[in-house]
Amino acid sequence: MNNPLVSIITPSYNQAQFLEQTILSVLNQTYKNIEYFVMDGGSNDGSLDIIKKYDANITYWQSKPDLGQADAINQAFKMCKGEIIAFINSDDLLMPNAVETAVSCFEVNSETSLVHGNCTTINALGEEIETVKGNPVRFEKVLEVGMLPNIYQPTCFFNRSQLKRDYFLETRFKYAFDYELILHLLKSRSCLYVNIHMAAYRVHANAKSQNINAAFKEKLEVQKMYMSGLNLRWVYRKLKTSFAK
Repeated sequence: MNNPLVSIITPSYNQAQFLEQTILSVLNQTYKNIEYFVMDGGSNDGSLDIIKKYDANITYWQSKPDLGQADAINQAFKMCKGEIIAFINSDDLLMPNAVETAVSCFEVNSETSLVHGNCTTINALGEEIETVKGNPVRFEKVLEVGMLPNIYQPTCFFNRSQLKRDYFLETRFKYAFDYELILHLLKSRSCLYVNIHMAAYRVHANAKSQNINAAFKEKLEVQKMYMSGLNLRWVYRKLKTSFAK
């Protein structure tokens, strides 16, 4: 990849409190060959005024009802042209060098399925809670542990050429679509971990991720999907280990 176009997508709904910070974290990247899509679900909290403020720097935006976060991201995916794709939620942040770091990694290994790094957890005020490191991972390990503590979605940049399907996210999932996407890519290709701080994940009372039970159920469904295609010896070994505990 030589100076590839990077497509970044922000889905949003009634996140005016954080949206401007997210937009600026994309617009202020050190790497400039970026197209940026803001997909608002018809917010009524002042989000539209914030989006319009940066209209000249956003490739495409819309504010209308959608079928959820995954659907909003898929709508942008159909329009975007980047060789590398990322999505950053409207309450999270990219570090200024995140895109530059990802592009450099893909230039070294253009066949890798995704690049990911370290992530800081912040609160509603933007105050740092902790910084967590990612880890190099294999498909089986991600499947086993339900993604965490190996890959943090806000740090992920995806290789479009390795997607091998005409949609980006499984829209039937509301919580585990990123987990499914990562498994889809890792099933046939490896990913590349870089020990660099790339993003911030915001924890707050209204975050969708706070619905732990629903997210857990969806991850179990995704695990069942991908276990069905695994070598039966591996499945038997994991089940035997689980029952032994």
